[in-house]
Amino acid sequence: MVFNTESSADRLERYLEGTDPYDHIQLMLFSHGVDSVGLAPIERWRSVLRRARKHGDFVGVDERRFPRDFATFVRYHTDLKKLPTRYPMPGTLALSRLEEFLRRAGDRYPVRWT
Repeated sequence: MVFNTESSADRLERYLEGTDPYDHIQLMLFSHGVDSVGLAPIERWRSVLRRARKHGDFVGVDERRFPRDFATFVRYHTDLKKLPTRYPMPGTLALSRLEEFLRRAGDRYPVRWT
């Protein structure tokens, strides 16, 4: 999303309509302090979360205070750590494997070792 606007909500809804359903949807909203023109209301974001097959929830968002809740940025960090992991963390990547990948990729990625 670009911002919590109606146009971003439109794009997100179109995307979700055109793809297989997600089991989980977590959403953080930027709480900028005012009911500005074009701001999508909290009810609309709740409807996006209801599209999740298993679980949809806000991360860091106090629904009653949105968009006037600047603590959302602090709660986001705390809430994010509470989310259950679904996949194990991969092991470390040897530098030689990264170098081989970048060599094969050619100029596709602007990464250079000196």
